[in-house]
Amino acid sequence: MHLNPKAFSDAIELKSAEEGGDEDANAIVTKALGNLTKTVDDRFAAVEKKAADRLDKIEAKLARPAIVTGTVASDEEIEKKAVRAFYQTGDETELKALSTVAGTTGIMAPPQLSTTILERITTVSPIRELSSSISMTSGMISIPRLVTEVEPGEVAELTPDPRPESEPSFEQIDLKAFEMAHFVPVSRQALEDANVDLSGYLANHLVRKFGQTERRWFMVGNGTSQPEGVLNSSEVGVFTAATTTLTLDAIIDAFHGLKNGYRQSAAWLMNSKTMAALHKLKDGDNRPLWQPSIQPGLPATLFGRPVYEAPEMPDIAAGSTPILFGDFASGYLIADRIAFEPLREDRATSPVIHIGGRRRVGGRVVMGEAILKLKMKVA
Repeated sequence: MHLNPKAFSDAIELKSAEEGGDEDANAIVTKALGNLTKTVDDRFAAVEKKAADRLDKIEAKLARPAIVTGTVASDEEIEKKAVRAFYQTGDETELKALSTVAGTTGIMAPPQLSTTILERITTVSPIRELSSSISMTSGMISIPRLVTEVEPGEVAELTPDPRPESEPSFEQIDLKAFEMAHFVPVSRQALEDANVDLSGYLANHLVRKFGQTERRWFMVGNGTSQPEGVLNSSEVGVFTAATTTLTLDAIIDAFHGLKNGYRQSAAWLMNSKTMAALHKLKDGDNRPLWQPSIQPGLPATLFGRPVYEAPEMPDIAAGSTPILFGDFASGYLIADRIAFEPLREDRATSPVIHIGGRRRVGGRVVMGEAILKLKMKVA
């Protein structure tokens, strides 16, 4: 801290002269302010030293090795424990503390568990793996869809105004969330005695059921009480084969029937019987069209594009649609409203408790030209 003696000397000089003092006023003020400055500087130095000593002690304490008293539970383990407590006793305190979903009245699954459930559903539902997905915070959202693109016009040199103009046009399409739920009756005593592996139940049975329901909805959903299924959408293009049986020509025509921009990112969807039929198809040089994957975990390919199994796809028959080919990321949109909500129904007079959960999800075709149906000839 620095003080300026000159700031006070002029003010005191007149008073000193009026009182008839012999000592020079400037010297008096300079000496007094010098003592004050030293006192303030000494106090600041003491405070700084005390703060530095405390900081050294804190740093030393933080640098000490931690004493491990037990295994630290991961976020997923904490969430599973909360769900287990809710199913066993109905206590929703921990679930409420972990839930981060806004705009809902129920008890949502914690974020890590919700993510895990969606990841496992994806392994059951190829449409989810291939399509685009978003999260929604209400029961319905409106999405703009391009109807008319801009058409550039030819302009010659020195062309006078007005020059050709065009504007894109859009329409609004609605995407609504639909609910699915599943319950399993469990003995009250089994829950109390922890004889039920609730984590395994969630990860396997319930998730598998949700995945199967979702997969069916996205393929053949009616669009009224279920999401719109690709096979039931009137916006998806249709290529009709010349025969009632699957041929090489039909596959080639369907492949090239999709616009090149979509074809580069497209995938095939069909059931296992149709896959078996494609296994037997050969080109003119007697080479199989089907190319098995050389890497574990990757799908086989047909004309360089991956093939996925969808059990809901129809068998090859007259008038059926056994194959879908398209860029599903561009053509189909999935909207997740509720990833998973644990549910527990308990009647005091019943020895059985129903445990399960619910989901809300929507889906519909948003770009019909990105997907093509291969339909067999009607007999």
